Formats: sequence, structure tokens, C-alpha cells
Amino acid sequence: MLGDYVDRGPNSKGVVEYLLDWELESDLVLIKGNHEQIMEEATKSSEHFGYWCDVGGLETVISYGAKLDNVPKKHWSFIKNALPYYETGHCIFVHGGLDPDLPLEKQDPEEMAWRRFPDARPHMSGKRVICGHTVQRSGYPNDLGYSSCIDTGAYRPDGWLTCLNPMTRRYWQVNEKGKTRDGVLAL
Repeated sequence: MLGDYVDRGPNSKGVVEYLLDWELESDLVLIKGNHEQIMEEATKSSEHFGYWCDVGGLETVISYGAKLDNVPKKHWSFIKNALPYYETGHCIFVHGGLDPDLPLEKQDPEEMAWRRFPDARPHMSGKRVICGHTVQRSGYPNDLGYSSCIDTGAYRPDGWLTCLNPMTRRYWQVNEKGKTRDGVLAL
């Protein structure tokens, strides 16, 4: 999962609970998005809290009974422990993107959550980068060969939730109305 579990709809609490109670027969790897970073920062000052409310945090707080103090410790742990990236033999999964000239261990976690897809360049590792964060307004994932963005605006009324198999390049999508579609990323 590529992040932004909070601030992207009326039931952030339910999203976090769903992921904490994951029951499918696959391992779940959780990447931290910029909205999880913003939520953590919101606890530090009223200025941070105000900014968070402006970018979706108000709905998140309401989903927790309108009080930040109502967020359970296990939800805070979920947010704190989400990874800045996940690496496999062929791919690097990240919320926003990578500095193409830095090894993973030297990347700034905040920068990884905030980078935009138009800034993508091949990473020095030679691995393909799979990211979200930059909504593809076409509603379809975007592929540059060395990087793929699968953020298709699931939180928007006309958006799609996209799942990608990076090895086969096949993707599946569903929208809020339950309509589905699938395809293969073009090379």
C-alpha cells in the first residue's frame, strides 16, 4: 500500500482499522504517505494542526469522534511504523518518489513522501520505482518504463483505486460506484 490512508475520505479511522485487521492471505507492506506525515506533525502545534485540517485532517478527526485524543495508540503506531519505502529485487515502492542520485539509505523520508511524478528520473539502482502521490488525471496509471505512478485519484468522486502487478505490468481498477476495469501498462 502506497500511503495516504488518512485525509482522503470520511472514514480514515475505518481505513486504518481495516488495514490493521488485514485478513487476506498476503503480506501487507505499508508505505507512509505525506498525509500520515502531516497527521503526525499536527500533534506538535496549533499551526500544524490547522494546516492538517485544511488538507483533509478535519474529516479524519471527525472520523475519530471529533477529538485527536480519540485516536487509539495502535493507530498512532500504525502511522509511525509505516515504511518510507519498500525494495524488492526489481522494484522500489514509495509514496512520492526518489532522488535519482542517492542510494535508498541516504534518501530523506519526508522528501520521498512529497516528490511529484513529473520529477521522476531513473534511480541509480536501475530498479523501477512504483509510486503514488501525483494524481493521474486521465484515471489511468502512468508509466515511464523506469517509474510508474498508480495514483488515479481514488478519493475523488470520479477517481479510481488502482492495483498494479509490477512484474506483469497488469493493473486493476475500481471506482466508488463499483465499476471495474483492467489493462496492461504500455512500454
